[in-house]
Amino acid sequence: MKQIAVSLYLTPSQVEEYYRGRARHVVTRAADGRTVQLPINSLHSFISPDGIRGEFIITIDDHNKLHHIEPVSGRGSKGRRLDQTG
Repeated sequence: MKQIAVSLYLTPSQVEEYYRGRARHVVTRAADGRTVQLPINSLHSFISPDGIRGEFIITIDDHNKLHHIEPVSGRGSKGRRLDQTG
């Protein structure tokens, strides 16, 4: 498994665009400069009245398939250090 650190900042109106079906993926840049594309449905649990905001660790398998997304800190999280960059 590989881990990628990303920052996500989507406004409530941007999140609404995804719900309306105008986009299926969120594209962001990882801390190491890579471009990362995530399906919006993988981020549903992180949506708040403020949109989606925070630092996240994305875990992918050896075939770059999404395995897990975890907030580094914030809602219900104890925080986590990035221990390996994929």
